[in-house]
Amino acid sequence: MPEQDPRHHRLAVLRQRLEALGIEVSSHPVGSSERDALAVRYGELLGKVLALAEELETS
Repeated sequence: MPEQDPRHHRLAVLRQRLEALGIEVSSHPVGSSERDALAVRYGELLGKVLALAEELETS
């Protein structure tokens, strides 16, 4: 049985972090500085998730 590409595990971990961060973003009021800072982090993490998912699809 071939060994699974470690990038699949990394993607799963990133998706879990993204979900947790999304919940944290939602827990702060719209327009608050905390929410804005978390939203920036969420966007950065989402970019990593999408890039890795695309990389896995094209490999």
